[in-house]
Amino acid sequence: MQAVQRTRPKENYFVIVLSLSMVLGMAVGVAVHFLWTRGLIAPSFSHPLTDVALLLCPPFILSLTIAPTPDSALAWVLVVGTIVFANGFLYAGGASFLYFIVVTIVRRMKARAA
Repeated sequence: MQAVQRTRPKENYFVIVLSLSMVLGMAVGVAVHFLWTRGLIAPSFSHPLTDVALLLCPPFILSLTIAPTPDSALAWVLVVGTIVFANGFLYAGGASFLYFIVVTIVRRMKARAA
């Protein structure tokens, strides 16, 4: 019987960064959705809060395809689910790119110091 090897901490850091950024992106998506359904964010591009919502949650542009209170529950679930999960994946992708840049810079600095 062979013992299971533990993963290196460097790999764990990447998983932590991805997990936290995914949760943060989904939380921002849910917050934007609640502000939109409560009427604080206008469903058009004429309001400054809409611009902020699009900056923080780019998938919010899908809100133009549906009203804040749609006729079909299925349409509402599909659009809101897409907005929330797409924003989570967008944040996770951005965080993985930043993680790659930071790790590359740190490795080069260590290589130059050695």
